[in-house]
Amino acid sequence: MSEPEISGSVFGPLARAQYAAVLRMRRQMLVHSLRSTRGKFELVARFFWIGFFLFVGLGVATGCGFLAHQLASDDQLRLLPVLLWPILILWQVVPIMLASSQENVDFSFLLRFPVSFRSYLLLYLCFGIFDPASLIGGVAVLGVWVGLLTVKPELGFWFGIALFAFAFFNFLLTRAIFSWIERWLAKRKTREILGMVFLAIFLSFQLLNPALAGSSRRSGVTIDLAGLRRTGHVVAAMQRPLPPGLAASFIALAAKGRTGAAGGTLGGIFAYIGAAGVLLGLRLRAEYRGENLGEAPQAGKRQPRKAVSASAGVPATQTSRRWLDGPIRAVLTKDLLYLSRSGIMLFSMLAPLVIMFGLGGQVRSAHSPIAQFAFPFAVAYGFLPLTRQVCNSLGGEGAGIQLYFLSPTPFRTIMLAKNLLQVSLFVVELTLVCLIVFSKYGPPTPKIAALTVCWLLFALPANLAVGNVLSIAMAYRMTLTRVTREKGSVGNGLLSLLNQIVIFGVGAVVYLPLAYFGHSELAGPVLLAFASVAVFAWLRGLGNVDRMAANRRESLLADLVRPA
Repeated sequence: MSEPEISGSVFGPLARAQYAAVLRMRRQMLVHSLRSTRGKFELVARFFWIGFFLFVGLGVATGCGFLAHQLASDDQLRLLPVLLWPILILWQVVPIMLASSQENVDFSFLLRFPVSFRSYLLLYLCFGIFDPASLIGGVAVLGVWVGLLTVKPELGFWFGIALFAFAFFNFLLTRAIFSWIERWLAKRKTREILGMVFLAIFLSFQLLNPALAGSSRRSGVTIDLAGLRRTGHVVAAMQRPLPPGLAASFIALAAKGRTGAAGGTLGGIFAYIGAAGVLLGLRLRAEYRGENLGEAPQAGKRQPRKAVSASAGVPATQTSRRWLDGPIRAVLTKDLLYLSRSGIMLFSMLAPLVIMFGLGGQVRSAHSPIAQFAFPFAVAYGFLPLTRQVCNSLGGEGAGIQLYFLSPTPFRTIMLAKNLLQVSLFVVELTLVCLIVFSKYGPPTPKIAALTVCWLLFALPANLAVGNVLSIAMAYRMTLTRVTREKGSVGNGLLSLLNQIVIFGVGAVVYLPLAYFGHSELAGPVLLAFASVAVFAWLRGLGNVDRMAANRRESLLADLVRPA
């Protein structure tokens, strides 16, 4: 096919034929997937996820619509940024909080065909509408528009233009941020720079908390209205040239009938849209031209050869024995090497902790319910960043899964090695969680700490037991250098989330009734009994791993070895 045909109009005959082909392909994939039980479950899980996020979005939209109605009724539209800024923050934070479990459609396979860049960009944006952040944020902005429309219906068109531009900017900004983060995390140098940025965020929040706490202790219950008013004016002036401020200014001017004067503010929003679009376009253009994210050496750069040690090639019986020698050590070394080179996996593990560190502040009383139960809640939250590693242990193997079936190593040994790595990663996560909780709320009481440890002894083997089953029964291919993933992760993600809810619910069901009747000291022994059952289930599951893997060998090869 000639170059002029490839670079044709985005809505030309060729482009329309390509869009129709993509839709037919997706439809046929759906129809064929429904022939299996897993495919039917995936469809149900997908509808459940979409319905869940729409339900959350409707709740947020209802609140936003009510507040927008009140502001319009009271003629206080100048305060609309107070409503738009949380929507912007929510739109950008939700993808980070769901970094370990969200799914995005990967259209890189289209680059094998003569698809124009503009068509590729349009498909990328259209399928991004179904992202959880887009669903929640878009419905929230729609709620603001409906709230304003109930008071001033004659200005619905102008309000709609401003809010649509604001929503489109957020949509492009989210896609641009994740595309660039994906690029930065693919290289070691930029990954180290991004790590320093995360460290700076940690330190900035840590420095702000004592300052705010000290200020609150000095002021007591006295409120400096004059200082608060001056601060409000400064903040309002600083945010006015930003997208939420520009959208609010346009709406306020349009409500006063000054639509001509509001044109400049609307132009400012479109300028931000253009900037976000350029950032996203640069990344997609590089990908369209064949950029492959990874740490492979660039062309023309020769890597120095590493010196071979004198003991290389010597049989293990002639060298000093080390702990975990053999297949377990080999699998651990390989997985650690994969993890260290996968910036996306590291990002999905650390980003939720940064969000948890930034939320809330220091409490005044160490005996408040928030301070007492912050530790167990944080420990439970610490499992979420490891969801992908625990419930899809084989997802990063790809075609390498064939070597496991060819080697004489039992599959239970491989899964045991992966479980050891997962436990080690959780210890690191738990350490960071404890540091965050202790710095913000102080250490928990010995009673709460002991109960949390008892629950942890149950939760950890229970997660490993369920994760081993899901890793074999519902494995899906996982791209370690990209945020995007292969089709088939929705059902796995739903079951892993339900598993977390059930495990957390067991602890609540055990503790709350006993605490209500004044026998909370019995919760520890009960949780330890559940822990013994969980350990037995985990060991029993490891014993059956070889049989499960043999029975699902063809399915594993089909799910993990198929071309990306």
